[in-house]
Parts: sequence; C-alpha cells; structure tokens
Amino acid sequence: FMNRNRLELIGFISVIASLIFVGMEISQNTTAVRGATNQAISDQASELYLTIATDRNLAGLVKKLYDGVPREDFDSIDDMQLFLTVMTGLRRVENIFLQLEDNILDDRAFDRIGLSFYRSTYGRQIWKANKQFFDRNFVPFFEELLDKK
Repeated sequence: FMNRNRLELIGFISVIASLIFVGMEISQNTTAVRGATNQAISDQASELYLTIATDRNLAGLVKKLYDGVPREDFDSIDDMQLFLTVMTGLRRVENIFLQLEDNILDDRAFDRIGLSFYRSTYGRQIWKANKQFFDRNFVPFFEELLDKK
C-alpha cells in the first residue's frame, strides 16, 4: 500500500516536471521565433534602403517623394519605379501587422517602418488608390497609424 502511494506520487511529480519542461521549451521557441521575425523585418528594411541607396534614379525619385512632389508630376516610367517601391514597403508593413495579429510581434515593430515615406503626398496617393487590395483589418489600422502625429 505504501509503495503504491509512493509510485503514484513519483508519477505525479514526473508528469508535473514534464509539463514544466514542455512549457519552458515552448517559451524558448516562441522567443526564438520572435527574434527571427524581428531580424527578418530588419533585413527587409535594410534591403529596401540599400536598393534605393544604390540606384541613383530611384534615390532621386524618393527624394522627390520626400519633397512632396505629387504622383501626376512623375513621368510614367519614374512613376512605375516609385509606385513599386512604395507598394513593396506597404506590403512589408502589412506583413508586420499580420504578424502582430498572430501575436508573433508586438506593436514596437511599427517604430521602425519609416512612416514619413507613406505620409508623403505620393505615398498617400498610392495608398488611397490601392488600399482595397490589402487585408481588410490592416486598412483601418494603417490609416490610424498614418494619421498619428
């Protein structure tokens, strides 16, 4: 009788220890996934910046964007190049939002996205003309982010 109670106690303690171990492993895995995701976001931003920095024409277009030049003042080729650059950035921001929704990231990820790019006259024109192609939950979230000062 005493041995049976002792075995049950040992079994109970083993189950609890196993659950604690599994919980710690899940926590470590979650931390690793968040770290890798944050690194991927930084890599994407760096790649976009490097693309702009190493293409003199694109750098000039982005300067015009920051100077407030509206979309209609760009020729069709320059507009296409800048449009695709802005859309690439918008998709990156949408991806961050989706990962926030899935609790992979927290809202600090939005501190590094360079909102002035999207708040420019050109950026807002692109957003307004294309927002219907983005996740329906992302649209109001992004618009609120754009309007925050």
